[in-house]
Amino acid sequence: MTALLALLLWTIDRFEPPWAVLLDQSGRQVDVPLTWLPAAARPGDALATPHGPVIGDRAARAAALRRRIERLAGLASSAGVGHRAPMAGRQQDHFARRAQREGFAARSVYKLEEIDGRVHLLRGGQRVLDLGCSPGSWLQYAARVVGSKGRVVGLDLKPIDCVLPPHVTTYVADAFETPTADLLAWGDGPFDVVLSDMAPATSGHRLTDHVRSVELCRRALEVAGAVLRPGGAFVCKVFEGEDLADLAADVRQRFRSLKRVKPRSTRSESVELFLVAQGHHPEGAP
Repeated sequence: MTALLALLLWTIDRFEPPWAVLLDQSGRQVDVPLTWLPAAARPGDALATPHGPVIGDRAARAAALRRRIERLAGLASSAGVGHRAPMAGRQQDHFARRAQREGFAARSVYKLEEIDGRVHLLRGGQRVLDLGCSPGSWLQYAARVVGSKGRVVGLDLKPIDCVLPPHVTTYVADAFETPTADLLAWGDGPFDVVLSDMAPATSGHRLTDHVRSVELCRRALEVAGAVLRPGGAFVCKVFEGEDLADLAADVRQRFRSLKRVKPRSTRSESVELFLVAQGHHPEGAP
């Protein structure tokens, strides 16, 4: 109990399943298994739960997802999480220190920077939509690249408190319930790029978290399909697992090209990677 209370004094910096990365007020970092955190301390993204809103009223898909998660949760064991010992005295890594030094809200900015460098994702004057934009580092990077002639719109269930330039607008909103017309109006027209760094409500059970992650990506893909211009690009974070191939196939049907990217700033033991799709064709036709 004492150890659990001590953990609650730390803030959650990020989830890198099967680990949670916590920071204290002085910036010290500790890695703990996700299963060590009480449910209230790891709410994740509520949009990822099978009980959240479903685009296109796909109730059957939501029900099937619930059944599968329940089955996997019964099969999964915390023994599969791993046995890396927490390192309470460990300092922030290079990327976290660099993000602080350069004024970014989180180390995740370097994941987007590397993706951009690999595929030339962002350019000056573009319109960019960032789904699940908290804590704001992707907004900051996109705003820098597209410049004042571009436009960046961010949505999240909680407000953003980092410093952002005037051509960035954020909304406290549910991306899956916000009407497409509103998204297009906020972006002053179709978007050139849709980004999603959203992660599901992590349970610590790898299979369950993977299924939820894939479902979240599918829903982000539906939003992208509704607001992207022809030729636009889509980036989403997903956890590796058995459903990844089917998700990638669905993305390929809507885009000219698709790459799987695991940025250098992602820890080697992390199961997350990014699907980077370019050349959007709205009707799913080549």
